[in-house]
Amino acid sequence: MMELLYRFALESARTLVLAAPFLLFGLLAAGLLHVLLPERLIARWMGRRGMSGVLLAALVGVPLPVCSCGVVPITVELRRKGASQPASLSFLTTTPESSVDSILLTWGLMGPVMAIARPVAAFASAVLGGALALVALPETDSRELPGASADACCGSCAAEPTAEPGTRTEPQGPWRRVLRPALRYGFVELLDDLAFWLVLGILAAGAVAALLPTDLGALGLGGGLEPMLLALVVGVPIYLCASASTPLAAALLAKGLGPGAALVFLLAGPATNVATLVLLVRTFGRRFVAIYLASVVAGALAAGLALEALVGRFGWRVDAPLTTAPSEPLELLAVACGVVLALLLAWRLARGGLASGWSELKAGFRGIAGGQHTH
Repeated sequence: MMELLYRFALESARTLVLAAPFLLFGLLAAGLLHVLLPERLIARWMGRRGMSGVLLAALVGVPLPVCSCGVVPITVELRRKGASQPASLSFLTTTPESSVDSILLTWGLMGPVMAIARPVAAFASAVLGGALALVALPETDSRELPGASADACCGSCAAEPTAEPGTRTEPQGPWRRVLRPALRYGFVELLDDLAFWLVLGILAAGAVAALLPTDLGALGLGGGLEPMLLALVVGVPIYLCASASTPLAAALLAKGLGPGAALVFLLAGPATNVATLVLLVRTFGRRFVAIYLASVVAGALAAGLALEALVGRFGWRVDAPLTTAPSEPLELLAVACGVVLALLLAWRLARGGLASGWSELKAGFRGIAGGQHTH
């Protein structure tokens, strides 16, 4: 028992250390993107009709640092500001599946092939959903949406700061205008949303590494369609943000799970959960949600099959860095970053991240338990 606990702690710490440099840089990049890409510009792009609006919405959603809990209310607000239904569906699909911080984290824990495949697949799924919506959804008045409002967001999702009435705005240098708000968003507001789920994902990765057999392929969970379908069954109903799902998928990949199934889990897990689907039905209607869910499922499966076909054809290496040891200088850097990240996580968890994350977890379980009774 003690040996098992030791392995669990060791593997969890190892995952944290390997993820830390990429995640810290990703949080900084997310903060800069949040400051430099204002919501009014996104709303203008998504207001375009036809396929151009769908493509722009999918493209904007790929790097955008919007937390999973805020995707629905932000989409509602953009819709009220004139975004079309197809563009809204496209944005709703790509944003939770991919972000600049999760892409960098995927690179650090799963290698460059998965880091490139993830945003490409998210973009393709979003375009598929938007194209289906263009055909199947009638355009309705975007100003009369029921359900979620922008105020339902957790408070750190692509919102722009506004000055108090009557205050004078003075010219500001790069530090006050860009760097300070970027650091605050990335390492305070965004980390508040991610801290609980990141710790949960890292601990889950440690448990997988300590408990599961060394070769999942021998159990039939390597390549092929069956592991991808299993990843869908697990990923669709549960709540997992893009960053939190990455350590768990990396640990499964290191244990022999096929890259296609790992990619399916990375896409379907963050994009869907029962509570969000119920909220979407109330807000956008059943047909909208049916197209959304179909595009996520079909896009994830197609991406998984395509990735495995390309890996087999070109011999690409898809192995998790969790299975290899970095060089000594890089290891020292990773350990230093790991200490910094651990302190940041402890700080934000103590300042409310633990309580809010626990509330979200309980709400997710309530959604699973009560979703079938909600109409």
